[in-house]
Amino acid sequence: MCGRFALVADAAAVATQFALADLPALEPRYNIAPTQAVAVIRQSATAAEQLARELVWLRWGLVPHWADDPSAAARMINARAETVAVKPAFRAAFRQRRCLLPASGFYEWQAIANSKGKQPHYFSPPAPSASQPAPLWAFAGLWEQWRAQDGSILETCTIITTEANPIVQPIHARMPVILPPHAYALWLDPSIPDLPALTALLQPAPASAVQSRTVSTRVNSPRHDDAQCLV
Repeated sequence: MCGRFALVADAAAVATQFALADLPALEPRYNIAPTQAVAVIRQSATAAEQLARELVWLRWGLVPHWADDPSAAARMINARAETVAVKPAFRAAFRQRRCLLPASGFYEWQAIANSKGKQPHYFSPPAPSASQPAPLWAFAGLWEQWRAQDGSILETCTIITTEANPIVQPIHARMPVILPPHAYALWLDPSIPDLPALTALLQPAPASAVQSRTVSTRVNSPRHDDAQCLV
């Protein structure tokens, strides 16, 4: 499960990594929680820009188009890589509405021996050198549209998870699917019919691509969203 993550990056870095035509309006987010608005990269729907990418803000927690009401979102913040192509809630989006969620890192919690508390851990990409910032990750995601009875449209998303790699596994059994830049175009293109090629991307990130450290229990509450969460 991935239930909390961070996105701390300037607009230029996001635009460059994801080949966006426009600079997005971003503020540092240190403690992104389910049901909040999250930044999502998807293929533009405009006819004049079939190959363009756009950054949009969607509610985290996917609501299938056939759901009776949006309450399903609270249960669908993640989709399992092993079943995403066939599970009714996700299979249509997997075929046509794939997206990327830029992230600086994600959190998981470890039980503390002889204690009721849990220690949060922060997983992030290592910086290439001491003088360079760490790159951004791109979580594999899906997005969906849900139409209310009054005609209003709610757009939502989910993060795909897979088995944990050796860095994450001691803390949690699952981790987000982190796609490499060379896979962005394939993942985002809704015209790609090759489901085996898409599912082949849903693998754990290499251990060398992930680092871990303990952080403040301040992150336990979604009310806290500041740099102190990473101390």
